[in-house]
Amino acid sequence: MKPFRTFVLACLLASATSAGSQTSPTAPFVEPPFESLCVIRHFDEHEVPPIDQCTDDPLCVEYEKRDITVENGGAVRFLAAEPARFAIAIPKCRYWQQDHWRIQAQTGDVPLVQWDGSYWFNKRNGTGGARLRNFAIQGQPAEPEPVAALVEAVDPEMAEVIRTYGEGGSGGGGSTFLLGYGDPSCAGEEGDCSDDPAVAAARAGAEEACPCDEAASRREHMRCVSEFTAAEVAAGRLAAACEQSVIDCARNSTCGRGDHATVCHVAREGEEARCVIRRKPTRCRAPEGGSATVGAGDSCCDSHVVSGCE
Repeated sequence: MKPFRTFVLACLLASATSAGSQTSPTAPFVEPPFESLCVIRHFDEHEVPPIDQCTDDPLCVEYEKRDITVENGGAVRFLAAEPARFAIAIPKCRYWQQDHWRIQAQTGDVPLVQWDGSYWFNKRNGTGGARLRNFAIQGQPAEPEPVAALVEAVDPEMAEVIRTYGEGGSGGGGSTFLLGYGDPSCAGEEGDCSDDPAVAAARAGAEEACPCDEAASRREHMRCVSEFTAAEVAAGRLAAACEQSVIDCARNSTCGRGDHATVCHVAREGEEARCVIRRKPTRCRAPEGGSATVGAGDSCCDSHVVSGCE
């Protein structure tokens, strides 16, 4: 059992909850079950998120932290942006953060140490997940422990996070777990599958068992996913009520539809973006007064990325 500070990311892990809050690892790490609801707000180096504009809930963000330096003030700029990062996260019911850490003496140097993080919490059902991976020291792949040892001198709490949730032979490995607390004001509808980590695990398993890029046809892919999902229900790893959620994500995907199929996110002015499938990227066209972007994922259940908070 590890103390887990109000779960907001590697930084928030080292930051703020009640002294008594504890987590209990329950399963291997999965991306947040509510990923299909996410518009990932991407922030560049030292970009301070606007506190009054990041109103999404779930709020899903991606931070570039690739210029944490000493000589040219990058570390100071990094720290200056942290209060706003905390402020937009703490009030949310559902939150997902991805970040990319690169620490060097000065810009342009090979990073002394680096890693990538993914962290999420869900106050609606008291679950969370954390995983750090892609560790390197001076550009060479590394295990979590030597990275933690280097970080420990300046940030012992961050070093403990790396040891606990670092993916690798010397780390604890990413986990999905119970937070030990929740927020009654965040309660969703009973049986909401977007709150069930088993759905994310089933989707990940289906992607491994039924690779999208190997599907000979849409029918073959759907048969594979349906059989896999039914087996997960039969094994008790997925609620029967959420089986259709996994199947629907496969159905609304590009898998087995040919090389040129893509996911297109379309929004008319004043409307929320929606996801549709197009045969070719060139057919991803913006409506009058709106916008359109070609998605990077295979399914409309995959999140898409935009720049900052409007």
